[in-house]
Amino acid sequence: MQPIIDFLKLSIEDQFFSKSERKSLREIVEEVRPNDNQLAFLRSQIFELANSKATPENYRFIVEWIRDATSALMNTTPNTAGSDAYFSPGDTCRNIIMQQIRQATQHIQICVFTISDDTITSAIIESHKRKIPVKIITDNDKMLDEGSDIDQLARVGIPIRIDRTANHMHHKFMITDNKALITGSYNWTRSAAKFNHENILLTRDAGAVKSFAKEFDQLWSTLAEY
Repeated sequence: MQPIIDFLKLSIEDQFFSKSERKSLREIVEEVRPNDNQLAFLRSQIFELANSKATPENYRFIVEWIRDATSALMNTTPNTAGSDAYFSPGDTCRNIIMQQIRQATQHIQICVFTISDDTITSAIIESHKRKIPVKIITDNDKMLDEGSDIDQLARVGIPIRIDRTANHMHHKFMITDNKALITGSYNWTRSAAKFNHENILLTRDAGAVKSFAKEFDQLWSTLAEY
């Protein structure tokens, strides 16, 4: 995934997207063979890059660049395995988390040590306002930290359970629609995106999703209400 994103950034930077560059991009995409989730993420990256670089003077180039970059994605055969890893620092992990939150249509189960990244919090609240059932499990030691968004999430009506024991609920995972799982070291904080070397894994492996869903249900049934 990262080679594709890096190539997209380079291709838009010099305001010239040659035929050989378009061919190279198609070859990279075909080699990586992104799955459906990754293709959706890459399409969103194309529009974010275009928006960040667009000016009245380069409007025609930007429109053509979007068309050609999107075409390279459309002409590949998706990888149906449904798993990939993402890394920080940078926005990639955060964007994947928000993408999965925004794509959810049935329910969202979040089990994370701390939430203080306002952009992720906004995506959660947006889904809650769309009437998508959201549940959050977190740890008591971090929810009172400066910048913690747990109280804000609770105030809008999202049900939250807290580990109030002397130990830590240190999980960092999310299940959406009982089909997709995100897990890894990535903390849902601004520092994780800006500074830390972190990772997340996005998978649709049914066995993994089922195991994490079981853990979520077990914790939800035993931990205290916010």
